[in-house]
Amino acid sequence: MDSKIWTKEIDRYTSRAIKSHEGELYSVDKSYSEKISDCISTYTNNPKKILDVGCAYGRVISHLKGQFKEACFYGIDPGAESVKIGNSNLGGNRVQFKQGYSHDLTYSDNMFDVVIFSMVLQWLPRNKLIKTISEVDRVLRTGGVVFIQDFLPNRSVTSQSRHDDEIYIFKDDYAKFFTSFPWFKEVYREVSLINDGEDQQRNISIIKKYNISDVYLLKAGALEG
Repeated sequence: MDSKIWTKEIDRYTSRAIKSHEGELYSVDKSYSEKISDCISTYTNNPKKILDVGCAYGRVISHLKGQFKEACFYGIDPGAESVKIGNSNLGGNRVQFKQGYSHDLTYSDNMFDVVIFSMVLQWLPRNKLIKTISEVDRVLRTGGVVFIQDFLPNRSVTSQSRHDDEIYIFKDDYAKFFTSFPWFKEVYREVSLINDGEDQQRNISIIKKYNISDVYLLKAGALEG
């Protein structure tokens, strides 16, 4: 998929959000924002660097920066306008946004304690998914965690975006793509029903990255989450 299509679609999303939220651009569902905070607190120890992939204009970061006051936050997103708004409203010493893509994370190796995908992986073209996981593996330190929230269908589902027929949505159990690599282990899962008229399920997963030398302990069940 042409990157220009992605940039255009993300910026359209931002325009729709600005119109629909009417001055409350950074409002976040309280139960969801608390769930992210609780998961990060439970499965990390005082995280210093947190990356939000597909951050748009920074709704998730706007909440987390008040909860983790010693952490620095990084957001990456294809949308130029989204990144501009994020930096204008939230950017500073502890928060920075940049334009970019999940399959080409322009950050240093082992840089992050937490990587967040909040309703993002479903949008990735299939030929970018494994490269995205590889990039997350590179930038996430050993002992760090991946937070995933996405739809959880009974089977893999592909559909066209209702906003742009050039973009497809791929609903799947994305935790399983990470845990197909033996150094990633799912340490938390919560499935809930979304009351949107379509009886859709939403999954929240926490994936922890272990040292490759400890993989045999994972398989033996001797290593705790």
